[in-house]
Amino acid sequence: MPNKADYLLISFPKCGRTWLRLMLGRILQNYFGLQSENLLDLVALAKLDPEIPQITVVHDDKPQWKKARDLATSKTRYRDNKIIFLVRDPRDVVVSSFFQKVKRRQAYHGSLSEYIYEEVGSFESIIKFYNIWADNAHVPQEFLLVRYEDIHKNAKYEIRKIVDFLGLSKISEDLLSEAVNFASFENMRKMEEEDIFKVKPLRPTNPADPESYKTRRGKVGGFIDYLSTAEIDYLTQRMSKTLSTFYGYPCA
Repeated sequence: MPNKADYLLISFPKCGRTWLRLMLGRILQNYFGLQSENLLDLVALAKLDPEIPQITVVHDDKPQWKKARDLATSKTRYRDNKIIFLVRDPRDVVVSSFFQKVKRRQAYHGSLSEYIYEEVGSFESIIKFYNIWADNAHVPQEFLLVRYEDIHKNAKYEIRKIVDFLGLSKISEDLLSEAVNFASFENMRKMEEEDIFKVKPLRPTNPADPESYKTRRGKVGGFIDYLSTAEIDYLTQRMSKTLSTFYGYPCA
């Protein structure tokens, strides 16, 4: 029986959290024989069977709406939790965050070239949020780092690490493979188009505009398609100078 301690899935927004949730929800559905239609509500799924660990999904401290200097530096409130910390290359995060705020939230009205230098919730906030958690990774009961890029490279291997962390090591390789296929970009985009989950935040704000989808591109290194060479050099240099090596991101 898995430990019923409170597991938390934490990320900065736009790090692939919905993708990971869908894979985990699909695995739980198939392994426990659940009938739930909303696989993204992991807390609700846990209520359907006492054997299912409760996984609460949070955007800790809402860093997308704060300046770097205003982020909370202590994570002692999580000392009794087990944390799955999902990260993504900050250069991809800042681009995806821009489209989220412009196309889906209508919360920003400048250009991408302007946004990358913004103080509130942009690149510097991402770096600071990551660095704070690098300094606090020892605080929770357990801490598992998961990188978006590693999931892209070998999803089944990364998901295996997560389900083992959740105390569900008996889940078969076949179930992992099925969940990875189920949560493919193409299928997620189709489910969004068909409004499968019946949740407003998971609907495109403009179906004719690919940038307005929650499932927008799902690409590693996609920032190079949107930023100039000078902008990429600036962000990469900032990463090299200020981002903790804890995450293993290349700075070139």
